[in-house]
Amino acid sequence: MQFGSILRRGSRVFAIVSVGLSASAASAAGLTTLATFDSTNGGYPFAGLILSGNTLYGTTELGGASDAGTVYSVPITGGTPTTLATFNIANGSYPQAGLILLGSTLYGTTYEGGANDDGTVFSLPITGGTPITLVTFNVANGGHPNGLTLSGSMLYGTTSYGGVNNDGIVFSVPTASGTPNTLAAFDGTNGTYSQAGLILAGNTLYGTTYQGGANGYGTVFSVPVAGGTPTTLASFDGINGANPNAGLILSGSILYGTTYEGGANDDGTVFSVPITGGTPTTLVTFDGSNGSDPVAGLTLSGSTLYGTTGGGGDLGYGTVFSVPVSGGYLTTLATFNNTNGLFPYAGLILSGNTLYGTTYQGGPDGYGTVFSLALPEPGSLILLALGLPALLRRHRVR
Repeated sequence: MQFGSILRRGSRVFAIVSVGLSASAASAAGLTTLATFDSTNGGYPFAGLILSGNTLYGTTELGGASDAGTVYSVPITGGTPTTLATFNIANGSYPQAGLILLGSTLYGTTYEGGANDDGTVFSLPITGGTPITLVTFNVANGGHPNGLTLSGSMLYGTTSYGGVNNDGIVFSVPTASGTPNTLAAFDGTNGTYSQAGLILAGNTLYGTTYQGGANGYGTVFSVPVAGGTPTTLASFDGINGANPNAGLILSGSILYGTTYEGGANDDGTVFSVPITGGTPTTLVTFDGSNGSDPVAGLTLSGSTLYGTTGGGGDLGYGTVFSVPVSGGYLTTLATFNNTNGLFPYAGLILSGNTLYGTTYQGGPDGYGTVFSLALPEPGSLILLALGLPALLRRHRVR
Protein backbone atom coordinates (compact mmCIF):
# COMPACT_ATOMS: atom_id res chain seq x y z
CA MET A 1 0.00 0.00 0.00
CA GLN A 2 1.41 3.39 -0.96
CA PHE A 3 1.07 6.28 1.46
CA GLY A 4 0.68 8.74 -1.39
CA SER A 5 -2.45 7.03 -2.67
CA ILE A 6 -4.29 6.91 0.66
CA LEU A 7 -3.39 9.89 2.79
CA ARG A 8 -2.20 13.38 2.00
CA ARG A 9 -2.10 16.17 4.47
CA GLY A 10 -5.09 18.35 3.86
CA SER A 11 -6.95 15.78 1.77
CA ARG A 12 -8.74 14.15 4.71
CA VAL A 13 -8.75 10.85 2.85
CA PHE A 14 -7.92 7.70 4.76
CA ALA A 15 -7.72 4.02 3.97
CA ILE A 16 -8.41 1.99 7.08
CA VAL A 17 -6.87 -1.35 6.35
CA SER A 18 -8.16 -4.66 7.57
CA VAL A 19 -5.60 -7.40 7.53
CA GLY A 20 -5.10 -10.55 9.52
CA LEU A 21 -3.12 -10.47 12.72
CA SER A 22 -0.95 -13.39 11.67
CA ALA A 23 2.62 -13.55 12.82
CA SER A 24 5.30 -12.42 10.41
CA ALA A 25 8.79 -13.61 9.77
CA ALA A 26 9.68 -9.94 9.48
CA SER A 27 12.30 -8.51 11.75
CA ALA A 28 10.97 -7.27 15.07
CA ALA A 29 13.95 -8.00 17.32
CA GLY A 30 13.95 -5.61 20.23
CA LEU A 31 10.64 -4.01 19.18
CA THR A 32 8.22 -3.55 22.09
CA THR A 33 4.65 -2.26 21.89
CA LEU A 34 4.28 0.21 24.75
CA ALA A 35 0.70 1.33 24.09
CA THR A 36 -2.16 0.73 21.70
CA PHE A 37 -5.04 3.02 20.76
CA ASP A 38 -8.70 2.03 20.67
CA SER A 39 -10.33 5.23 19.33
CA THR A 40 -11.81 6.22 22.70
CA ASN A 41 -8.30 7.07 23.95
CA GLY A 42 -7.23 8.34 20.53
CA GLY A 43 -6.65 6.92 17.09
CA TYR A 44 -4.14 7.15 14.25
CA PRO A 45 -1.07 8.90 15.68
CA PHE A 46 0.44 10.59 12.63
CA ALA A 47 3.05 12.48 14.67
CA GLY A 48 5.99 11.40 16.74
CA LEU A 49 6.74 11.78 20.44
CA ILE A 50 8.52 13.98 22.92
CA LEU A 51 9.99 12.74 26.17
CA SER A 52 9.97 14.53 29.51
CA GLY A 53 11.22 12.66 32.54
CA ASN A 54 9.75 9.18 32.31
CA THR A 55 6.75 10.15 30.19
CA LEU A 56 6.14 10.23 26.45
CA TYR A 57 3.74 12.81 24.99
CA GLY A 58 2.07 12.90 21.58
CA THR A 59 -1.04 13.54 19.51
CA THR A 60 -3.51 11.37 17.65
CA GLU A 61 -5.13 12.62 14.48
CA LEU A 62 -8.53 11.12 15.25
CA GLY A 63 -10.31 9.52 18.18
CA GLY A 64 -11.31 10.91 21.52
CA ALA A 65 -14.72 12.20 22.56
CA SER A 66 -15.40 14.08 19.30
CA ASP A 67 -13.26 11.89 17.02
CA ALA A 68 -11.25 15.02 16.19
CA GLY A 69 -8.00 13.96 17.84
CA THR A 70 -6.30 13.95 21.21
CA VAL A 71 -3.21 14.85 23.19
CA TYR A 72 -1.98 11.88 25.23
CA SER A 73 0.76 10.68 27.52
CA VAL A 74 2.24 7.21 28.03
CA PRO A 75 4.81 6.06 30.61
CA ILE A 76 8.16 5.26 29.03
CA THR A 77 7.74 1.75 30.41
CA GLY A 78 4.40 1.37 28.64
CA GLY A 79 0.76 1.25 29.63
CA THR A 80 -2.64 2.60 28.69
CA PRO A 81 -2.50 6.07 27.08
CA THR A 82 -3.77 8.88 29.29
CA THR A 83 -5.91 11.36 27.38
CA LEU A 84 -4.74 14.85 28.36
CA ALA A 85 -7.05 16.72 25.95
CA THR A 86 -9.57 16.07 23.22
CA PHE A 87 -10.34 18.34 20.29
CA ASN A 88 -13.86 19.23 19.26
CA ILE A 89 -13.39 21.12 15.96
CA ALA A 90 -14.21 24.46 17.58
CA ASN A 91 -10.89 24.33 19.49
CA GLY A 92 -9.14 22.55 16.63
CA SER A 93 -9.22 19.18 14.91
CA TYR A 94 -6.96 16.53 13.40
CA PRO A 95 -3.56 17.31 14.93
CA GLN A 96 -0.95 15.89 12.55
CA ALA A 97 2.18 17.37 14.15
CA GLY A 98 3.97 16.60 17.36
CA LEU A 99 4.37 18.70 20.49
CA ILE A 100 7.00 20.91 22.06
CA LEU A 101 7.40 21.54 25.78
CA LEU A 102 8.30 24.77 27.55
CA GLY A 103 8.31 24.54 31.33
CA SER A 104 5.05 22.86 32.23
CA THR A 105 3.21 23.76 29.02
CA LEU A 106 2.80 21.77 25.83
CA TYR A 107 2.42 23.57 22.48
CA GLY A 108 1.16 22.14 19.21
CA THR A 109 -0.98 22.66 16.13
CA THR A 110 -4.18 21.25 14.71
CA TYR A 111 -4.28 20.87 10.96
CA GLU A 112 -7.94 21.83 10.74
CA GLY A 113 -10.62 23.22 13.03
CA GLY A 114 -10.84 26.51 14.82
CA ALA A 115 -13.11 29.39 13.85
CA ASN A 116 -12.33 29.12 10.13
CA ASP A 117 -11.50 25.39 9.92
CA ASP A 118 -8.00 26.33 8.74
CA GLY A 119 -6.22 25.06 11.84
CA THR A 120 -4.91 26.39 15.13
CA VAL A 121 -1.91 26.78 17.40
CA PHE A 122 -2.73 25.64 20.95
CA SER A 123 -1.21 25.30 24.38
CA LEU A 124 -2.03 22.81 27.11
CA PRO A 125 -0.81 22.21 30.66
CA ILE A 126 1.37 19.12 30.77
CA THR A 127 -1.07 17.71 33.33
CA GLY A 128 -3.92 18.01 30.84
CA GLY A 129 -7.08 20.07 30.55
CA THR A 130 -8.82 22.14 27.90
CA PRO A 131 -6.58 23.29 25.02
CA ILE A 132 -6.07 27.06 24.86
CA THR A 133 -6.29 28.38 21.30
CA LEU A 134 -3.38 30.77 20.72
CA VAL A 135 -3.93 31.24 16.97
CA THR A 136 -6.77 30.62 14.59
CA PHE A 137 -5.74 30.60 10.94
CA ASN A 138 -7.94 32.12 8.24
CA VAL A 139 -6.12 31.48 4.91
CA ALA A 140 -4.97 35.08 4.69
CA ASN A 141 -2.64 34.52 7.65
CA GLY A 142 -2.00 30.91 6.63
CA GLY A 143 -3.91 27.67 6.58
CA HIS A 144 -3.27 24.13 7.86
CA PRO A 145 -0.21 24.50 10.08
CA ASN A 146 2.53 21.95 10.59
CA GLY A 147 4.91 21.41 13.50
CA LEU A 148 6.40 24.15 15.68
CA THR A 149 9.90 25.27 16.65
CA LEU A 150 10.53 27.25 19.83
CA SER A 151 13.14 29.92 20.44
CA GLY A 152 12.83 31.94 23.63
CA SER A 153 9.20 32.99 23.86
CA MET A 154 8.55 32.76 20.12
CA LEU A 155 7.02 29.89 18.18
CA TYR A 156 7.91 29.36 14.51
CA GLY A 157 6.14 27.19 11.97
CA THR A 158 4.87 26.69 8.45
CA THR A 159 1.44 26.31 6.91
CA SER A 160 0.72 24.07 3.95
CA TYR A 161 -1.67 26.55 2.37
CA GLY A 162 -2.75 30.15 2.71
CA GLY A 163 -0.88 33.39 2.51
CA VAL A 164 -0.83 35.83 -0.37
CA ASN A 165 -0.33 33.10 -3.01
CA ASN A 166 -2.13 30.28 -1.17
CA ASP A 167 1.13 28.32 -1.42
CA GLY A 168 1.80 28.40 2.32
CA ILE A 169 3.82 30.59 4.62
CA VAL A 170 6.47 30.68 7.34
CA PHE A 171 5.10 32.34 10.48
CA SER A 172 5.97 33.30 14.03
CA VAL A 173 3.72 33.84 17.04
CA PRO A 174 4.45 34.56 20.72
CA THR A 175 3.89 31.70 23.16
CA ALA A 176 1.47 33.99 24.98
CA SER A 177 -0.72 34.05 21.84
CA GLY A 178 -1.37 36.75 19.29
CA THR A 179 -1.70 37.37 15.59
CA PRO A 180 0.68 35.29 13.46
CA ASN A 181 3.45 37.29 11.82
CA THR A 182 4.07 36.15 8.24
CA LEU A 183 7.85 35.87 7.84
CA ALA A 184 7.78 34.51 4.29
CA ALA A 185 5.24 33.47 1.66
CA PHE A 186 5.82 30.77 -0.93
CA ASP A 187 4.95 31.37 -4.56
CA GLY A 188 5.66 28.08 -6.34
CA THR A 189 8.96 29.12 -7.85
CA ASN A 190 10.56 29.17 -4.39
CA GLY A 191 8.50 26.21 -3.20
CA THR A 192 4.93 25.42 -2.30
CA TYR A 193 2.96 23.37 0.20
CA SER A 194 5.42 22.92 3.03
CA GLN A 195 4.38 19.85 5.02
CA ALA A 196 7.01 20.07 7.72
CA GLY A 197 8.25 22.08 10.65
CA LEU A 198 11.43 24.13 10.82
CA ILE A 199 14.80 24.05 12.50
CA LEU A 200 16.59 27.15 13.73
CA ALA A 201 20.35 27.68 13.50
CA GLY A 202 21.67 31.06 14.51
CA ASN A 203 19.30 33.61 13.00
CA THR A 204 18.10 31.41 10.18
CA LEU A 205 15.18 29.01 9.81
CA TYR A 206 15.52 25.95 7.54
CA GLY A 207 12.82 23.74 6.09
CA THR A 208 11.41 21.91 3.08
CA THR A 209 8.52 22.34 0.66
CA TYR A 210 6.67 19.35 -0.71
CA GLN A 211 6.36 20.76 -4.22
CA GLY A 212 7.56 23.73 -6.23
CA GLY A 213 11.05 24.91 -6.98
CA ALA A 214 12.90 24.62 -10.27
CA ASN A 215 11.49 21.22 -11.18
CA GLY A 216 8.25 21.12 -9.22
CA TYR A 217 9.48 18.29 -6.93
CA GLY A 218 10.09 20.37 -3.82
CA THR A 219 12.85 22.36 -2.21
CA VAL A 220 15.11 22.91 0.77
CA PHE A 221 14.90 26.56 1.84
CA SER A 222 16.09 29.07 4.40
CA VAL A 223 14.43 32.20 5.78
CA PRO A 224 15.91 34.81 8.14
CA VAL A 225 14.27 34.64 11.56
CA ALA A 226 13.32 38.29 11.07
CA GLY A 227 11.53 37.42 7.83
CA GLY A 228 12.20 37.89 4.13
CA THR A 229 12.08 36.08 0.82
CA PRO A 230 12.83 32.35 1.08
CA THR A 231 16.23 31.33 -0.27
CA THR A 232 16.15 28.10 -2.24
CA LEU A 233 19.11 26.02 -1.08
CA ALA A 234 18.25 22.96 -3.19
CA SER A 235 15.61 21.85 -5.70
CA PHE A 236 14.76 18.21 -6.24
CA ASP A 237 14.54 16.78 -9.75
CA GLY A 238 13.07 13.32 -9.18
CA ILE A 239 16.34 11.52 -9.72
CA ASN A 240 17.87 12.96 -6.55
CA GLY A 241 14.55 12.72 -4.72
CA ALA A 242 11.08 14.20 -4.89
CA ASN A 243 8.46 15.62 -2.55
CA PRO A 244 10.13 15.99 0.86
CA ASN A 245 7.36 15.59 3.42
CA ALA A 246 9.52 16.00 6.53
CA GLY A 247 11.73 18.59 8.13
CA LEU A 248 15.50 18.66 8.45
CA ILE A 249 18.22 18.03 10.99
CA LEU A 250 21.56 19.82 11.09
CA SER A 251 24.97 18.42 11.96
CA GLY A 252 27.91 20.75 11.56
CA SER A 253 27.37 22.47 8.24
CA ILE A 254 25.25 19.72 6.65
CA LEU A 255 21.47 19.40 6.51
CA TYR A 256 19.93 15.91 6.38
CA GLY A 257 16.43 14.87 5.37
CA THR A 258 14.20 12.48 3.46
CA THR A 259 12.12 12.65 0.30
CA TYR A 260 8.87 10.77 0.15
CA GLU A 261 9.30 9.83 -3.52
CA GLY A 262 11.98 9.97 -6.18
CA GLY A 263 15.35 8.31 -6.39
CA ALA A 264 16.28 5.35 -8.57
CA ASN A 265 13.14 3.37 -7.68
CA ASP A 266 10.76 6.26 -6.94
CA ASP A 267 10.46 4.91 -3.39
CA GLY A 268 12.14 7.87 -1.73
CA THR A 269 15.59 8.84 -0.52
CA VAL A 270 17.73 10.02 2.36
CA PHE A 271 19.73 13.09 1.34
CA SER A 272 22.21 15.64 2.57
CA VAL A 273 22.83 19.19 1.38
CA PRO A 274 25.28 21.85 2.59
CA ILE A 275 23.72 24.52 4.79
CA THR A 276 24.92 27.05 2.22
CA GLY A 277 23.02 25.23 -0.52
CA GLY A 278 23.89 23.04 -3.47
CA THR A 279 22.87 19.84 -5.21
CA PRO A 280 21.44 17.23 -2.81
CA THR A 281 23.63 14.18 -2.21
CA THR A 282 21.64 10.93 -2.17
CA LEU A 283 22.74 8.84 0.83
CA VAL A 284 20.06 6.15 0.47
CA THR A 285 17.69 5.12 -2.29
CA PHE A 286 14.81 2.96 -1.09
CA ASP A 287 13.67 0.03 -3.22
CA GLY A 288 10.65 -1.40 -1.41
CA SER A 289 12.44 -4.36 0.12
CA ASN A 290 14.50 -2.05 2.35
CA GLY A 291 11.57 0.31 2.88
CA SER A 292 9.69 2.85 0.82
CA ASP A 293 8.03 6.25 1.09
CA PRO A 294 9.69 7.84 4.14
CA VAL A 295 7.15 10.30 5.47
CA ALA A 296 9.15 11.39 8.52
CA GLY A 297 12.48 13.04 9.11
CA LEU A 298 15.61 11.71 10.75
CA THR A 299 17.23 11.40 14.17
CA LEU A 300 20.99 11.69 14.53
CA SER A 301 23.18 9.97 17.11
CA GLY A 302 26.92 10.17 16.67
CA SER A 303 27.57 9.38 13.02
CA THR A 304 24.36 7.42 12.45
CA LEU A 305 21.00 8.56 11.12
CA TYR A 306 17.83 6.77 12.24
CA GLY A 307 14.43 6.95 10.57
CA THR A 308 11.26 5.21 9.48
CA THR A 309 9.66 4.37 6.17
CA GLY A 310 5.90 4.51 5.80
CA GLY A 311 5.85 1.42 3.61
CA GLY A 312 8.06 -1.35 2.33
CA GLY A 313 9.99 -3.96 4.21
CA ASP A 314 9.12 -7.66 4.41
CA LEU A 315 5.36 -7.14 4.44
CA GLY A 316 5.11 -3.65 2.99
CA TYR A 317 4.00 -2.16 6.32
CA GLY A 318 7.04 -0.01 7.02
CA THR A 319 10.45 -0.19 8.66
CA VAL A 320 12.86 1.35 11.12
CA PHE A 321 16.31 1.89 9.59
CA SER A 322 19.73 3.33 10.19
CA VAL A 323 22.34 4.68 7.78
CA PRO A 324 25.75 6.32 8.31
CA VAL A 325 25.85 10.08 7.78
CA SER A 326 28.30 9.41 4.97
CA GLY A 327 25.77 7.15 3.23
CA GLY A 328 26.51 3.67 1.96
CA TYR A 329 24.79 0.77 3.67
CA LEU A 330 21.30 0.92 5.10
CA THR A 331 20.47 -1.36 8.04
CA THR A 332 16.88 -2.44 8.55
CA LEU A 333 16.43 -2.53 12.32
CA ALA A 334 12.77 -3.58 12.39
CA THR A 335 9.81 -4.19 10.10
CA PHE A 336 6.15 -4.07 11.06
CA ASN A 337 3.58 -6.84 10.83
CA ASN A 338 0.26 -5.26 11.90
CA THR A 339 0.28 -6.95 15.31
CA ASN A 340 3.11 -4.63 16.33
CA GLY A 341 1.82 -1.74 14.20
CA LEU A 342 1.36 -0.57 10.63
CA PHE A 343 2.80 2.38 8.73
CA PRO A 344 5.19 4.35 10.95
CA TYR A 345 4.62 7.80 9.49
CA ALA A 346 6.37 9.62 12.33
CA GLY A 347 9.99 10.16 13.16
CA LEU A 348 11.85 8.73 16.13
CA ILE A 349 13.31 10.02 19.36
CA LEU A 350 16.33 8.45 21.01
CA SER A 351 16.87 8.12 24.74
CA GLY A 352 19.87 6.15 25.89
CA ASN A 353 20.04 3.08 23.69
CA THR A 354 16.32 3.03 22.84
CA LEU A 355 14.31 4.54 19.99
CA TYR A 356 10.67 5.52 20.52
CA GLY A 357 8.03 6.06 17.85
CA THR A 358 4.46 5.56 16.72
CA THR A 359 2.62 3.65 14.00
CA TYR A 360 -0.40 5.19 12.31
CA GLN A 361 -2.44 1.99 12.29
CA GLY A 362 -2.17 -1.57 13.58
CA GLY A 363 -2.15 -3.08 17.02
CA PRO A 364 -5.03 -5.13 18.43
CA ASP A 365 -7.70 -2.52 17.66
CA GLY A 366 -6.15 -1.17 14.46
CA TYR A 367 -5.86 2.43 15.69
CA GLY A 368 -2.09 2.58 16.00
CA THR A 369 0.64 2.02 18.54
CA VAL A 370 3.47 3.54 20.54
CA PHE A 371 6.61 1.41 20.36
CA SER A 372 10.17 1.23 21.57
CA LEU A 373 13.13 -0.37 19.85
CA ALA A 374 16.28 -1.31 21.70
CA LEU A 375 19.28 -0.70 19.47
CA PRO A 376 21.70 -3.57 18.95
CA GLU A 377 25.11 -3.40 20.53
CA PRO A 378 27.93 -2.27 18.21
CA GLY A 379 29.15 -5.86 17.87
CA SER A 380 25.67 -6.92 16.78
CA LEU A 381 25.79 -4.33 14.02
CA ILE A 382 28.83 -6.11 12.62
CA LEU A 383 26.80 -9.33 12.51
CA LEU A 384 24.01 -7.43 10.78
CA ALA A 385 26.47 -6.32 8.16
CA LEU A 386 27.26 -9.98 7.56
CA GLY A 387 23.58 -10.83 7.31
CA LEU A 388 23.29 -12.54 10.73
CA PRO A 389 20.69 -13.06 11.93
CA ALA A 390 18.97 -13.43 8.59
CA LEU A 391 15.82 -11.73 9.81
CA LEU A 392 17.70 -8.42 10.22
CA ARG A 393 18.99 -7.87 6.72
CA ARG A 394 21.38 -5.17 5.72
CA HIS A 395 20.82 -3.73 2.26
CA ARG A 396 23.39 -2.21 -0.03
CA VAL A 397 22.29 1.24 -1.11
CA ARG A 398 22.15 1.77 -4.82
